[in-house]
Amino acid sequence: MNPPVFSVVRTTRTAIEADLLIAGLRSAGLHPLDLETASHCSLAGADVSFHLEVPTTELSAAREFLRSQDDSTQAR
Repeated sequence: MNPPVFSVVRTTRTAIEADLLIAGLRSAGLHPLDLETASHCSLAGADVSFHLEVPTTELSAAREFLRSQDDSTQAR
């Protein structure tokens, strides 16, 4: 069985948060899927979570980038 081409690195509750994180991942040289292409979870027709997906080969780098962003936010 082949490994997945894209993997979920984070799930957010809002599209705005997802867009900001996607922009950050891109600025770090990574290649996340556009939010329109990535999968969403819906409840009664409303999007309730948004998956940030990156190429599986970039998964560990994306996790490290997001972890560093979380650490810098908590330090404030």
